[in-house]
Amino acid sequence: SHGVAPAALAYDATPSISGGARVRGRSLLDPDVAQYSEMVRMPKFLSEEDMALIRAASLQHQTKHNAVGTQYLQSGGLPDELLHIVDRLRDLAIDVDAQHWGLLEDFDLDVGDVGARTVEFHEYSKVARRTCGNHYDAGSLFTVDVMLSGGAEFEGGEMLSTLRSGGSEVQTVHAFERGDCLVFLSHKWHSVASLCSGTRCVFVIEFWDGTACSGNHRCMGRPPCGDAELAIE
Repeated sequence: SHGVAPAALAYDATPSISGGARVRGRSLLDPDVAQYSEMVRMPKFLSEEDMALIRAASLQHQTKHNAVGTQYLQSGGLPDELLHIVDRLRDLAIDVDAQHWGLLEDFDLDVGDVGARTVEFHEYSKVARRTCGNHYDAGSLFTVDVMLSGGAEFEGGEMLSTLRSGGSEVQTVHAFERGDCLVFLSHKWHSVASLCSGTRCVFVIEFWDGTACSGNHRCMGRPPCGDAELAIE
């Protein structure tokens, strides 16, 4: 992280509520419960080659769509060169879920039931956005973020999670370096602190209990886009 000293992960690896009973399964779709879950960090999970492929796909998308800030790389179908990367990150999310959260087990979902709702390239810079407000990714199961920028390339822009309790908020800074992968429950509150300088690039995927979307947007219904309401909310 940059500009703010990284804090230790604040919560136990298995979600619990204020030190109470450990929680697994569908109750973790409630943001008030999911906020206690950990962001699981996998250092240097993607290779330099993988990250170069993501950046190349971003440049192609930017040229085609004149997109700045957030790019939906699944538009028109995910590029072939990214398929193995997305599959690997999906498998990682499923493994983390089995160890920590048990969502797929509780919903009786298999690997084949989990698809990429959105595959995004995010740029934070003076010509794009500088921050991302506190939010959760409603309707998805797991969110996976991969840092594409090195520590010398930007200042600020820390990855944050928020714990809300009794009308107050406590934010935790999460260590997040180039090549690292953060896996977390989509219904966990998270944000990005304001960028002070430089360029911060991140690869972001939301996985849901549905087929992969190929629209140039974050899908709000089951493909074909908008046809049905979300099953997971």
